[in-house]
Amino acid sequence: MSITNSPFRGTIITLANGDARAELTSVGASLNRFSINGREFLVPSPLDEVQFGYRGGIIAPWPNRIGDGVYTYDGFEYELPLNEHERRNALHGLVCWSDFSVENRTENSVEFAHRIVPVPGYPFPLEIRVRYALHDRSIATAVTATNLGERTAPYGVCPHPYVVPGPEDMAEWSTLVPASHVLEVDDRLLPVALSPVENHPDLDLDGTPIGERTIDHAYTGFSEGRISVRSASGEVWVQFDPKELPWTQIHTADHPDPSKNRAGLAVEPMTCPPDAFRSGTNLVHLAPGASHTASWTIGGTALD
Repeated sequence: MSITNSPFRGTIITLANGDARAELTSVGASLNRFSINGREFLVPSPLDEVQFGYRGGIIAPWPNRIGDGVYTYDGFEYELPLNEHERRNALHGLVCWSDFSVENRTENSVEFAHRIVPVPGYPFPLEIRVRYALHDRSIATAVTATNLGERTAPYGVCPHPYVVPGPEDMAEWSTLVPASHVLEVDDRLLPVALSPVENHPDLDLDGTPIGERTIDHAYTGFSEGRISVRSASGEVWVQFDPKELPWTQIHTADHPDPSKNRAGLAVEPMTCPPDAFRSGTNLVHLAPGASHTASWTIGGTALD
């Protein structure tokens, strides 16, 4: 293990296990790099800049979007600041740019901890603990949220890795998402209807190349909890329990800046879908003193 510091990313920890390496930052409890034999399987964010695009961050206490930032819970209406202004949404929770404390370090594991301080739009005190364990071909993550308050809190969580199976163009990557349904969205990327994937050939990620498709959709109804992204030279997989994480957001990361455009595929296993604070779908109701844990694993293999 090595430890350095960055004014932008907090404490930077490098874990090692055989040929595997992982770089983590205390800001966002983020997984910034994961490599095997020097082969990178994630798109990193530079350590001397503000974290870009939520890369590798932990997203809590809600994943994805809350339309207009307004929701009602337990009879009370709350309003969150909008940080996706063009679509008028509150996006990706409260902790991605929070500096977590670093605890329980070993050569191949680390735990981060952070307390969410109640704010007007989310007046629920939570403790978030994030544990990473690096194995020889994968890295496992577990996020535990504990309600420190006296009222039940709405809650959801997801990771935000941008995976890279190889240096080939994304159009050549084959992605297998074994889900039966996909969430149709409007121009604000808010849910419209849940539809069978077979009704949307352009969104059916059945192991064929991505091509030029633009995708930013949530999938559910998983036959197994494993998503695979392959190129001619490698494979990245994300594994999870669909009962624990019944949704996954897939995003092709289209961006007007050529250096950022489609650099990696976001694969985000989620406890709940977009706008769950308003719909209630799969929302975690975290009772006072109760804890909730979600876990997933990212692995990689070089094929060349």
